Amino acid sequence: FFIGCESDITCGMGPGLLLLALISAAPSLGAASPQAVRNMAPKPFANGQGGPEIPPEIMSPFKRQDNAAKKAESVFEKMGFADVRRMAIKQSQEPGHAHMFNGFRLAGDFLHLASFVFLLLQFHRAKSCTGISLKSQELYLIVFLTRYMDIFWNFISLYNTMMKLLFISTTVYVIYMMREQLRMTRTAEPNGVKYSAAMIGGAILLALVYNDRIPDGSYFSAFTEIAWTFSIYLEAVAIVPQMEVLARAKVIKNLTANYIFALGAYRVFYLLNYAYRFSVDPVSSREFFIKAVGAIVQTGLYARFFMMYLDSKKQQGVSADVIINPKGIV
Repeated sequence: FFIGCESDITCGMGPGLLLLALISAAPSLGAASPQAVRNMAPKPFANGQGGPEIPPEIMSPFKRQDNAAKKAESVFEKMGFADVRRMAIKQSQEPGHAHMFNGFRLAGDFLHLASFVFLLLQFHRAKSCTGISLKSQELYLIVFLTRYMDIFWNFISLYNTMMKLLFISTTVYVIYMMREQLRMTRTAEPNGVKYSAAMIGGAILLALVYNDRIPDGSYFSAFTEIAWTFSIYLEAVAIVPQMEVLARAKVIKNLTANYIFALGAYRVFYLLNYAYRFSVDPVSSREFFIKAVGAIVQTGLYARFFMMYLDSKKQQGVSADVIINPKGIV
C-alpha cells in the first residue's frame, strides 16, 4: 500500500491510519510505550514528505535491475537498434493510424486477396499457368519483402500483420507452383529478364534520390525508409511483364482476366485511400507524393485493359473470356 500509493495525501494518511489502528487495539495487545509509538511513526522520505522507510535489502534488487536496464539501453544505442524502438513507438502512436483502416483501404485489401483467389483457381482448375508472368510474380515478392520487413518490430494490429504474412506467403506459393508443378505450361517471356533488371535498377535509383527518410535518423532507419520507397516505385511497374505477356495473346481466360482486373482495382482503391488519409491525417507531403505517383502510374498501366475487360463482359457476359484489341493492352 505504501509503495503503490497514488498521491501525496494517500501516502501521508496511510501510516497515520495504521498507527491509529494499532493504538486502538492496544488494550487487547498490551499497552504500547511512548517509545514504541515514536518508533512506529513514519519517517520522512528523501524529499521531506512523510512515509515509510524501505529497507535497503528490499530496494537493492530494483536498483540492480535499473542498472542492468540502463546498461542494455546504452548497448542498444551504440549498436543503432534503439532507433528501431523509437521508430516503432513513434509509428504506433502516430495520429495517422486512426484513419488507416478506412473503407478504401479495406476494399483495396480484399480486392487484392480476390486477385490471389482468381489466380489460384486458375492454377488448380486448369492445371496451367499459361498467360501469367512469372517475372511479375517475382517482382511482387521483392516488393512485399522490402515493404514488410518492419513486421518484426512494428506491430500496428493483428489485421495488418496477418495481411502482410498472407501477401508474402501466397506470392511465394504462386511462384513455387509456376516454377515446379506448372513449369511445363509457363508462357515464354523473352524480354522478362531485361524488363525486370531495368525496373529494379530504376526503382533503386529513384529511391536513393527521392525518399521519405528522416535526415537525423540512424543508418538502419534510413535503410528501411529507402527500402519502403523502393517497394512503392517497383510495384508501380511490376505489372509491365504481365502486360507484355497479355499483349501477345488474342484471348485472356476468364479467371486470368478476373485476376488482372482485381489486381488493378486494388490499386485504384489504394489511390483513393491515399487521397483520403492525406486529407484527414498528418501525412508528410513526401510520403503522399511517393504513394500517389506510384498508384497513378500503376493505374494508368491498367487503363486500356480495364476498357477491354468491361467491354468484353458487357457484350459476352460476366463468365466470358476477354478478347484482346488488335492495338494491344499498353
